[in-house]
Order: sequence, then structure tokens, then C-alpha cells
Amino acid sequence: MMKQASYLLLMYTTSLLMVGFFLLVNIPLPWILGPLVAVFLLNWFIKQRLEQNKTILHISFFITGAQIGTTFTSSTIDKVLPYFLPFLIITVLLIFVCIKSGEWLAKAANMDKATGVLGSIPGGLSVMVPMSDSLKANTGLVAIFHTIRLMAVLFVVPLLASLLFIHTEGQVTLNENVIGMNGWTVLLYIMLFGVAYLLKNRIPAPYVLIPMLVIATLKLLSIQVSDVPVSVYHAAQLSIGIHLGLSITVADIKKAGKYAWIYLLFTCVIILLSTILGFFFAKVTELNFATAMLSLAPGGLVEMAITAGEVGADPAIVGSLQLIRLLFIMLVLPMLIRKISAKLNRQ
Repeated sequence: MMKQASYLLLMYTTSLLMVGFFLLVNIPLPWILGPLVAVFLLNWFIKQRLEQNKTILHISFFITGAQIGTTFTSSTIDKVLPYFLPFLIITVLLIFVCIKSGEWLAKAANMDKATGVLGSIPGGLSVMVPMSDSLKANTGLVAIFHTIRLMAVLFVVPLLASLLFIHTEGQVTLNENVIGMNGWTVLLYIMLFGVAYLLKNRIPAPYVLIPMLVIATLKLLSIQVSDVPVSVYHAAQLSIGIHLGLSITVADIKKAGKYAWIYLLFTCVIILLSTILGFFFAKVTELNFATAMLSLAPGGLVEMAITAGEVGADPAIVGSLQLIRLLFIMLVLPMLIRKISAKLNRQ
């Protein structure tokens, strides 16, 4: 127990030092990318298996979901609804391109098509791995490919977004008061965390989605909920960054071998494509380019919403549209994949 605590303290200390360096050289998303890099390097040099504390991680995801929820305003729904259909069409187009590209990658890398397709769809590791097992694909390669995608998206998208937008659009500011949450908000957070814990095995990502959806609803109903203090929000990002750093190991990348470079290139192409589609999405809607691009980027809801706050995009709209895509991938895509599974396994 003491040994685990000492390693946990080591991870947080190293991560804070890396955050300081990232802040010094103005690297985007320092509170997530800093600990990610620090722990990835630490995991490389230390033989002892490092682990993030689950309770700390759950609380961190909860705080992040709550912060995304507080960015909603009474006009958010009015802004999102008109974009639902064009966003869905573009999402389907992106997934179609990913499926076809996955088939091409499978051929180029001499692997089965099921593995290529499942490793290429931006559906999230927790969804694609069980699906890979059911389709008798190479689950190890699927997991590694999604790890590479996560790593590429976390570094490329924030950097690209900061280069494109940070000098032209104002950043979203957070509450600087460390004790700024009123008693009602604290009680609400405790209740919602309990609900998320009870539903942890029934719905995906409950520690993010439940506070985000409930607090967003309260904000839309003009019910006052205090913002998350910036210091608490940064602490949550730090813990999530450590978790992401632990999920990426040199051993996994080595297992992928030459496939890793092929898939990294493919991920960069998908990021470029989503950026181009984001530009056209912004043109046919009233969204600014930053919001449109991050809504379509092949990253996670949490990471893209945080990036939106950093570059002056609308985190509420980015979170809402990323949530729509997440639900589409989780509810519709498994049925689609199962329908074509026979074809994939025959080829």
C-alpha cells in the first residue's frame, strides 16, 4: 500500500514538473499532455507497474463532465439542433471513409479485414475491443491501433487547433476562486457522483455523461450551478493525463511493429480530412471554424471539449456534437458491423 502511494506521488510530482515545462514553452493542453508525456516516459524507465488510483480518476472524470455541463447556456440547444442533420451526415461519411480505409490498410499490412476495419473506426477502445473479440479479429492489434490513434489525436489536434485559432479567438475563462462553489452545488455534485457510481455498469462513461447532462439541463432551465474552480479543473485534467499516459506503453507500440507507422499516417489523414470537413461544416452553418473542426475531430468527448475551452471554441456545442457521434457509434455501429461481419470474415 505504501509502495503504491509512493509511486502515485512520484507520478503526480513528475507530471507537475512537466506541466510547468509545457506552460513555459506554451505547448497546448499542458494539464493533460504534460502528465501524459511525463508518465509515458516514467513508465518506460521504471519496471514497477504503475497504476492510477481509480477513485481519483473517477472524480476527475466527474469534475470534467461537470465543467463541460456548466458551459451550456439557454441558447445551446437552439444552436445545436439546426446542425444535427448535417453533422450526422458528415459523421456517417467519416465512418464510411474509415471503414474503406481500414479495408485498404488490412490489404497493405497483410492482415484480416475485420482487424483493419475495427482498428480504423473512431469508436473508442472500450467499444471496439469487445466487438473485435466477437468478430474473431486480432484484438491485440485493434487495441494497439486505437492507442496509437488516441496518442496522435491528443497531440496533433490541440496543436493544430492552437496554431489555427488561439491568436484570433478569445479563450474561455474559468472561475479562479478555489472555494467558489456554493453549498447547493457541492451537494448536487455529491448526489450525482453517487448516481454515476450506481450506474457505472449500465451506461458508458457515467462519471462524465451524468454530470454533464444533468448540469447542462439545469443550466438550460436557468437554475444556478456554480462553475468548477480553475484549480480543481486543472487537478482533474492532471489526473486524466496521468491515466492516458499509463494507457500508452512502448511495449504496445513495439508489438504493432511496422503497422504502427501505417496506422499513425492513416490517423493523420483522418485528422486532416475532419479538419477539411470542419471547414465546410462551418461554411454551411453559423458555427465558427474552431467549434466545427473540434466537433468533427476523431478524439474523445472530454479531450475535444477541453481543447475547445483552450482555443475559444464553444465547449457546450463541441461536447454535444461529440456526444451525438459517441451515441451513434455505440448504438448504431455495432449493428452495422455485425451485419457485415460475415463478409469481413470471408474475405
